[in-house]
Amino acid sequence: MYNSISVEGLNALLWTLTAVAILLSVGRYAIRYATAGRFYLDDASHLLSILLLIGLASAYTTGFPYSARISRISAGVEEAPPPTDPLYHKYLQLRLTVTLLVFMVLWSVKATFLIFYRLLFDVSKTFVRLWWAAVALTFATFWVCIGSTFTLCGSASDLYDFEKCSSSQSLHDIRATYKYWCALNVATDFVVMILPLFMIYGLQLRDSQKAILAGVFSLGFVVAIFDILRTVESLQDGTFSGVALWSSLEVTVAAIVASLPLYRVLLTTKGRKNIMSRLSIERYKGTDASPRGSIERGFLETKATKPSVRTFRDDLETQDTEYSKYKEAPHHLPLDHLSN
Repeated sequence: MYNSISVEGLNALLWTLTAVAILLSVGRYAIRYATAGRFYLDDASHLLSILLLIGLASAYTTGFPYSARISRISAGVEEAPPPTDPLYHKYLQLRLTVTLLVFMVLWSVKATFLIFYRLLFDVSKTFVRLWWAAVALTFATFWVCIGSTFTLCGSASDLYDFEKCSSSQSLHDIRATYKYWCALNVATDFVVMILPLFMIYGLQLRDSQKAILAGVFSLGFVVAIFDILRTVESLQDGTFSGVALWSSLEVTVAAIVASLPLYRVLLTTKGRKNIMSRLSIERYKGTDASPRGSIERGFLETKATKPSVRTFRDDLETQDTEYSKYKEAPHHLPLDHLSN
């Protein structure tokens, strides 16, 4: 199956999914600005992941032909050039670049989710303690993966020595490294995805609404599945096309998933009405320049930005509650600017 995927086909798939990730990111920022009127730290983290993804896609496009040729040489389909051929050095350079960018994309997506969770659930001291533990684990595993990248072939000085990188000992060490890279990535994905589920369980929402929230926050497990498939393909001496396919799916889907939580407001009638209402207010503010209009704009702006969590519950079609009643229930979410 994988042998039938050409380099051109892989590039088409990679850039198509990258374009989807970019478009969904544009929509994410539009929704955030329409509902909150500003951007937050998780938006910056997501932007970083998109920029890194574009760089990674470019590196993949450059490296696919080299990887395909090395794969053919290893399989005996193509005669191996002499050890001094620049092919080997270029291949190892691109492998290092791609590996580092993959980690940066995946961990910046994890950071986006973690920051988003902190902004939403900052009211809970227990959650904040768990959040810091998750941040520490994510930070540590990132640097473990980055550091081990430079010792794949033994010492860092041998990183571009193809003979040493293809020795039996190096290949054994590389296989072991792939295994713990996968374990660390999947473990942190699991921690990041399961972290908000404890808070969702305690919310006063219908079971169906809790299931919607849990589903949105658990989409990262799809990325973990791709990582497992990529690792299995690599350990089984899989084809270049198979490894490249799962790698491309993993990083692009991770960036796509990071945009989806903000799209929840479009899935409900109340969420869509809220966005249209805010856009109407912005248009009204921009067209009325009279003194009376200024007073009315001030009233509308105050009314639209009054601290409340009802928008978050309305997005999920929960029961409409008066703000005064909410203040007596400290376990609700307190941030209107992130809940819209």
